[in-house]
Amino acid sequence: MVGNRIVRMDGKKVGIGTILLRVIVAGIAYALTLGIGLIVSAFMVGIREDQRAINDFIAQTYVTTNPPTKN
Repeated sequence: MVGNRIVRMDGKKVGIGTILLRVIVAGIAYALTLGIGLIVSAFMVGIREDQRAINDFIAQTYVTTNPPTKN
């Protein structure tokens, strides 16, 4: 809707496994830390130059607004 897309760090196509890893495992990590992980993740997005959050590190992804390139 706003042009954001999720891309893997290695350039491979993002699959359902990557998305599930990004959402479910990160959600579990946030729950286990009682929300502190979510707060840390928000600070990471605001402070880090690459704007990657904890869920991006877990799934080896990043969010971009660049359109996909044809290989």
